[in-house]
Amino acid sequence: MTTTESAPVWRRYAIEIILVGVLFFAAALRLVGIGWDRQTHMHPDERFLTMVETSLQFPESIGQYFDTAISPFNPNNVGHSFFVYGTLPIFLVRTAGEWIGQSGYDQIHIVGRAASAIFDTVSVLLIYLIGTRLYNRRVGILAAAFTTLSVLLIQHAHFFVVDSFANTFILAGIYFAVLVMDRGRPLHYTLFGVALGMAVASKISAVPLAGVIVLASVVRLWGRSERPEWTHEGVRLVLAAAASLVTFRILQPYAFMGVGLNPLWLDSLAQLNSLTSGSAEFPPAWQWAQRIPLLFAFRNLVSFGTGLPLGILAWAGWGWALVRTLRGEWQRHLIPLVWTGAYFLWRGSGFTNNMRYQLPIYPTLALFASWAFWEAWGRAQDMRIREKLRVRWLVGGAGAFVLLSTLAYAVAFAANYVRPFTRYEASSWIYQNIPRGSVLITETSWDDALPLPIEGRNGFAGLYTGVNQELYWNDDEDKEGNGVPDKLERIVSTLTEGDYLIITSSRQYGSVGRLPQRW
Repeated sequence: MTTTESAPVWRRYAIEIILVGVLFFAAALRLVGIGWDRQTHMHPDERFLTMVETSLQFPESIGQYFDTAISPFNPNNVGHSFFVYGTLPIFLVRTAGEWIGQSGYDQIHIVGRAASAIFDTVSVLLIYLIGTRLYNRRVGILAAAFTTLSVLLIQHAHFFVVDSFANTFILAGIYFAVLVMDRGRPLHYTLFGVALGMAVASKISAVPLAGVIVLASVVRLWGRSERPEWTHEGVRLVLAAAASLVTFRILQPYAFMGVGLNPLWLDSLAQLNSLTSGSAEFPPAWQWAQRIPLLFAFRNLVSFGTGLPLGILAWAGWGWALVRTLRGEWQRHLIPLVWTGAYFLWRGSGFTNNMRYQLPIYPTLALFASWAFWEAWGRAQDMRIREKLRVRWLVGGAGAFVLLSTLAYAVAFAANYVRPFTRYEASSWIYQNIPRGSVLITETSWDDALPLPIEGRNGFAGLYTGVNQELYWNDDEDKEGNGVPDKLERIVSTLTEGDYLIITSSRQYGSVGRLPQRW
C-alpha cells in the first residue's frame, strides 16, 4: 500500500474538500441579502430588464421563436424598441421564473439575482479548473478563493444583469481553449465555439473571446512545420467558428432578420456606442468627462473592485508572467496574459469607464495573484535552509495578509446586503417626520426621487408636492432648448416654494462640475 493510499481520506482529498468549501462560501457571499432593496427596484438596468421580462410571452412554436418580426419573445415586439442586452440570460430567467411560478414584476428580478449568483459561483469553479490545467491544483484553488472574495463580482452577483452570465461563458470558453492547447480534440474546438456563442448571446462585448482560440492554436502549433497539421488546425478553427455562429443564431435570434442581420439591432448597437462614447447628449455619460483613460479604470479596479492587497498582487503577478513570457516561458501564460492585458486596454481606454466593464478579467487577475504567490513560494525551495525559511515566512506572511484582508473586505461588503437599504430607510423617515402637504424639491428627473412608494404609501400621489430643479438643463435653455434664461429662475423659484431640498445621490454634483464649459 502506498503512502498516499494509507493517508487519511481528508488528506487525500484535501483540495477537493477545500474547493467544496470555497464554492459554498462563494454562493453564500452572493446569495446573502438577495432582496436587499426591499422591492423598490433601485438598480436601473435591473429595473429595465424586469420590465422586459414581464412583457415577454412564450412563442407558440419554434417557427414563431425564430420569426423576429412577430415573436412575442422578442423585446422589440413587446414595447422595447431599444434593446442591446444579450437575450440568453433573459430567456433563462424568464423560463426559470415561469417554471417556479415567480414571473411577476416583484418576483422575476429575485429569480434573476439568484441566477446571477449561481452563475458567478460556477465561474469560481471554472477558474479553479483553468488554474489547475495551466499550472497545478494549488494555483487553481487559491485562484478560486481570490475570485470568491473579489468584491465587484460579489456586487454584480446581487443584481439581475447579464454580466455574471457572460463571465461564466467567457471562462468556459477560456477553459476549452486551454484544453485545445493541450489536447487539440475536435470536441474541445466545438465546445469552445458553443461557449463563445453563449457568451456573446449574453453580452456583445464578449466578442474578443474569439481571439483566445487563436492563441490556443498558436501554442499548439508552435515549432511545427508539417503542412497537414496546419491544415487540420484550420479545419478545427472553422468548426469552432461554425459552432459559435450556430449557437449565437439560436440564443440571440433577434439579432437576425431572415438570413441577414436585423437592422433594428444594428441601429440599437450604434446608438449604444454613441451613448457610451460621449458623443451623444446623455446625462448618465457626463460623469466620465475629464477622466484619464486606463488610469481611472486601473485605480477603481485595484482600490475598490478587488481591494488594494489583492489588486496589487494580481497585477504584480500579471507583470511577472509578462516578463517570464518575454524570456521564452510563454506557453502556460499566453492565454490568460493576453486576455487580461488586451481586454483591460480595450475597455479601459474608452470614454465610459464603468467598473463592470472590467469584470471579465477579475478571475484571470485572481489566477495571476495565485500563480505569483505559489511561484514565489516555490522559488525558495532551492535556497539554503536558513534563507529558505526566511523567504517562506516572508512569502507566506504576505500571502496570508492578502487572503485575510481580502476576506475581511468581502465579508464587510456583503454585510451591506443585510443592513437596512438606505433609500428605503430615508423614505420611511420622510413619511414619519415630514408633514403631509410639504413641498419637496428634487434635483433632476434622472434620479429616483424620495420618498419612494413603500409600505403602502406613495409620497407624490397626494401626500407631498414635488418640484424639480432640472439641474441637467443647460444654463441658458429650457427643456425645449429655447434660448431663454429659465434655469436660474427655476432654481430660485423651487427653493422659494419648497420646504425640503432632497439630494438623493452624487449624480448632479458629481457630474455637473466635470463640465465647466457647459455649466
